[in-house]
Amino acid sequence: MFWAIAAIALFTGAFITFLPMLRGKTLWQPAALALMFAVPAAALWLYTTVGTPAAIDLRPTPHPVAANDQQLGDIDAMIDGLRDRLTESPEDFEGWMLLARTLKSVQRFPEALEALQVAQRIRPNDPLVMVELAEARIFVSADGRIDEDSIYLLERALELDPGSQKGLWLMGIASAQAGDFAFAISYWESLREQLEPGSPVAQSVQQQINEAQAALGMGPTSVPVAAGPVVPAEGQNEPVAQTAPPAASDGVWQGTAVRISASETARAALPPNSVMFIIIRSATVAVGPPLGVRRVIGPQLPLDITLTDADSMIAERKISMESEIQLQARFSLSGSPGAASGDWQSAPVTVSLESGEPVELIIDQQVE
Repeated sequence: MFWAIAAIALFTGAFITFLPMLRGKTLWQPAALALMFAVPAAALWLYTTVGTPAAIDLRPTPHPVAANDQQLGDIDAMIDGLRDRLTESPEDFEGWMLLARTLKSVQRFPEALEALQVAQRIRPNDPLVMVELAEARIFVSADGRIDEDSIYLLERALELDPGSQKGLWLMGIASAQAGDFAFAISYWESLREQLEPGSPVAQSVQQQINEAQAALGMGPTSVPVAAGPVVPAEGQNEPVAQTAPPAASDGVWQGTAVRISASETARAALPPNSVMFIIIRSATVAVGPPLGVRRVIGPQLPLDITLTDADSMIAERKISMESEIQLQARFSLSGSPGAASGDWQSAPVTVSLESGEPVELIIDQQVE
């Protein structure tokens, strides 16, 4: 039963993928028709030989679905046919993307990378190509790490397509590899919002979020970077000077009151339901992970909030351990915490925790 379901699922995916090439009379029809059957067969063969852990201890044996060398030889011949047609039509973007996907399906990643590089030359601002190219670079890397060039591609892709699920996933991985688990959580939270709750993919993303939280010393139910919208209550539109700071108790910091507003220019440029981040850093350490990140979706400005130790990213490194903190608010057009061209942000403001004074952040600067 498993093999029947797997074969049907793979064939359906291949049919949907190659269907555009089967419409009308084109030179791609024979190759597309052959690949529709060959790619699922190759995928099943790869699963039995590579995807199954027990296969390490098994001798190679013929599989009824794929005839090993003969089957792969047919795929090689079809790939060669694709290359020949692209030699005749070197600007065929869809053809290069089809070649890249086919090469990736048989794990010929260096060649897939070359095909994607040609596709990007044809369409340099296509976010899908940027994400696929970054992924291919990971596959050919020696250690599986996401390098700076790939991060640039992913950041640019998310600027153009903030909802790119693979882009958000890979940027989360890149952030986690760099030790920026707070940002990794934020990328994966943005991804999880697009997924069906309880689906296998959503569960996998949640597992990554849980592991990032564990790395920060956080409990699985406390996700400051994924906080829901904070809507000011009625009557909270008074000037910030009239907003009383939290009362201190025995000299213990009870929090810092913050009012966030924006210039008319910034307001006009911000799309509905945009994402705002309030980034909390140590005033003496300008690099590395922040002390805390508050994420607010679609805030109504001016917004009054209070930052406390509950916003700390690491339990052992509470905000109250600092004498001074630096605060900055940023509207992210991509929904990601990293600053990107076109985002709007405030100037950073340094405040002493002992003073108990409220802080005003005015979003009036556009990121170049």
